[in-house]
Amino acid sequence: MLQAHSPYERFLRRILASRFFTISAFLHLLLIVLFGGKVLFNKYVEPPDFQEVGDSNSADAAAVPPQAPEPLPPPPSLSVPPPVTRTTLTTITTLAATSMPAFSMPLPAPAPPVIRPGGNKGGVPVFKPINPADLPKDIRQRVEDHKETINHYRGNASTEQNVQRALDWLQAQQHSDGTWGEEFHSAFTGLALLCYLGHGDTPQWSHQYGVVVTNAIHALVAQANAHNGWLTGFDGCPGKSVYDHAIATYALCEAYTMTKDERLVPIIKRAVDYIVKGQRQDGGWTYGYDTTPDNPTATDALQHHKSDTSVTGWQVQALKAAHLTGIAGIDDGVHSALDQAMRSLDRVFSPKDGSFGYRTAGDGHVFLTGAGALAKLFWLGRPDRIVHEALKEIESRDLNYGAADCNIYAWYYDTQACYQAQGAAWVWWKDRFQTQLTGKQSSDGSWPPTGGQDQGAGKTDNFGTDTTHDGPIYRTTLCCLMLEVFYRYLPTSQETSLGGGVQGL
Repeated sequence: MLQAHSPYERFLRRILASRFFTISAFLHLLLIVLFGGKVLFNKYVEPPDFQEVGDSNSADAAAVPPQAPEPLPPPPSLSVPPPVTRTTLTTITTLAATSMPAFSMPLPAPAPPVIRPGGNKGGVPVFKPINPADLPKDIRQRVEDHKETINHYRGNASTEQNVQRALDWLQAQQHSDGTWGEEFHSAFTGLALLCYLGHGDTPQWSHQYGVVVTNAIHALVAQANAHNGWLTGFDGCPGKSVYDHAIATYALCEAYTMTKDERLVPIIKRAVDYIVKGQRQDGGWTYGYDTTPDNPTATDALQHHKSDTSVTGWQVQALKAAHLTGIAGIDDGVHSALDQAMRSLDRVFSPKDGSFGYRTAGDGHVFLTGAGALAKLFWLGRPDRIVHEALKEIESRDLNYGAADCNIYAWYYDTQACYQAQGAAWVWWKDRFQTQLTGKQSSDGSWPPTGGQDQGAGKTDNFGTDTTHDGPIYRTTLCCLMLEVFYRYLPTSQETSLGGGVQGL
């Protein structure tokens, strides 16, 4: 009986019976493996074969030798660049009696930092808010809630938006040296600086306008250092530069009050001293700080009574600001000067129509009524009989920005006089002036020419009609200061009397 075999055993027997076939299959398999391995090795391991373009199968084709790399150009000759010249303002210590830290900033100034929502991102500093307790009571509301203060004194809610647009426009007009204007740089730089300080913007704390304010301060300091303390661009303050000096002094005094930067003290003391020494015997001031006696027999009528109410108004504002600085010893001259100024204002007041004249009572320059009233409120701290009569004269006028008799200069004083006095005068004035100013502001934030007509010196507001040059800066700064009246200073009725009662603008 035959034994059955498994399939594996039958396969093995066949292989063993065909030895030659098995050996042949093994050799062929070995050749295939060796040849395939060589091909794969050449493909993936050997470097590519660079040949001339042509028949790649030709045995005579010669390999192209490797190309040498193109030489690199010689390295540039490096040399240390010359130092960049950076314009800096003269240090503030020029007038200081002792050596003090420099107060300088490279110009032009960099763009102010942008505060992004969510805090300090990307290294952008978050500025600490001003502590109102660090400011005098007179101006504390500048850094508090403006809208609340505006509402308290019955202002329009949109007023702050108009102020913001004006400040943005002024920022775009500032020159690289920190000044404004084309001709009267000190005056317009002072007015613009007052706008920012009145809004509560200081170099330390304002992320939006801090650089603007800093450069403006530097510009005024540079003027003082270059001209022995005169803030006018001239030594000796000739002619109409008396306005420049007073306005710039006013602005620097406010800058000190809000910053307490002691480096400003020697500048302020020298500037105030010029004003005090430039006061005339009758208590007023005039062009060039001329202190020579009046000449009743002179052919020129302006020599009969030289004291000028318009000039005097700015000196009083500057001395008021100096008084509020609290600088030691500064009131020694300021108090007596302001006492004498009241005599000059009383001299030019006309009881017939309630106006303050230009150089004499009743000389027809009613646009100075507000200037006289405000100056008296500054020092008296309350409306007296003369101020009450002046307020009635102001209330008798119509307010029309487009009218031929529109005078922004008069409105500037009238607004503040009525606000400081409060009562019926402010109730009558507050809505009228806001409606005119907010309704006439241009879309870019400036104010256009008024409807006033150039009728000669003293007759109307010539800058108000100027379409070029310094006119736009003039109108915008005055209108901005008027709209800031709600929070720049407390009214006289709510102030703590300081000395004779100097109050704010």
